[in-house]
Amino acid sequence: MVRIAVIYSLLILGIAAGCRQRPEPVLRRPVSTTQGAISTPDPEVRMQYSWHSSPDSLYLHLLFYDVSRLMELQRTADKLTIHITNENKTTLYRDTLQITKPAVPDSGEEIWVEVALPASLATGNNTAQLRLWQKFAGEATMYSVFNVQLQSLMLEKTGVLTSIKNDRPIIYNYITTSDSLVLQNPDSIENMTVYYFTQEFAPAIPPMSQRNVAQAKTISPTDSVMFAPGDTVTFNREGLYLLWAGTSYPTGLLVEPWHFPKITMAKEMLQPLIYLTTSAEREKLFNAVDPKKAVDDFWIGVAGERHLARELIRTYYGRVEHANKLYTSHKAGWTTDRGMIYLIYGPPSDISKVGNTETWIYRESDLQPYTKFVFTKKQNNFTENHYELIRRREYEEGWYSAVAKWRAGITDM
Repeated sequence: MVRIAVIYSLLILGIAAGCRQRPEPVLRRPVSTTQGAISTPDPEVRMQYSWHSSPDSLYLHLLFYDVSRLMELQRTADKLTIHITNENKTTLYRDTLQITKPAVPDSGEEIWVEVALPASLATGNNTAQLRLWQKFAGEATMYSVFNVQLQSLMLEKTGVLTSIKNDRPIIYNYITTSDSLVLQNPDSIENMTVYYFTQEFAPAIPPMSQRNVAQAKTISPTDSVMFAPGDTVTFNREGLYLLWAGTSYPTGLLVEPWHFPKITMAKEMLQPLIYLTTSAEREKLFNAVDPKKAVDDFWIGVAGERHLARELIRTYYGRVEHANKLYTSHKAGWTTDRGMIYLIYGPPSDISKVGNTETWIYRESDLQPYTKFVFTKKQNNFTENHYELIRRREYEEGWYSAVAKWRAGITDM
């Protein structure tokens, strides 16, 4: 990459006054029940999206995926209904798209849908409600609801980065060093400058901690490179990148090793153990000559025998993978506040979003008491997916109890 001559500072935790409002992230609503349909209080189907525009249309690129891997999404997804309303709840547009199932389903987790809308629908403060319907054996149906806020600034983005591997726009805010992308922008010859940052961000601190973690409010890029429409884009270095800087839709892209969001290398598997270990244990683990043996010895020591150790490893690092898919922002998902809670407590019983607040509820069970975590969305120049936990001292007993269950080989929480 080309070394930049001028420092370009960016706010990590705050956006400069006067910036235009960016589109709100997807809002997940509880599934409601209709006649002949079944529902769940916290559906395991999630959605991420990106967009680009042409003179006449706004294109939404939607990726639905099954967090639990139990919904067989590629087999059961049936249709997507679209209902767009204005601020007065007046219907402006309705449509139904049948889901095209892949000829050969792979992991069963993801469904890709592209929606083309009239560009005029993005000129007001309109809301697109999307319902993804699934059809099961015996004609039972279920739907998951998602909202996308349409804004006029979305019409300014005419370029899109498309994966060479599957010819689809990238949607996750991460890629790997093995990915190659193409910059497509048929309506413009404008180049895109990409900035590279080497800043490292620490994992989340425990939910009861009251200490302040010093974080730089500004970081500066160390390199930049320019791409023209039609160029192949590769990111050979791990780190944080900023795309479309200086526009109303800057986008951060975290580049991770080839196997991300999974963690498979022994040295990397040591890092998420920060939430389960003491400082003395971490020092010993991180300084181990043989990281693989250190990982094995830790989990065998926790489980007492190899079979249970394998089950614990499968569960814990499965949660690491899910956290990376769901919560990656300017850093890997498992290192974020929501990722930390997800690793230790598992999927919440209920999730609700109101404005910039996301609340997780863990219902009382034989293994844990009722617990509520509240996260607030923070402004971030790289991502719309940055939420911070409101920390409270009263979490201390529950946190240590949950960690102790892991250390006792108990994960059914």
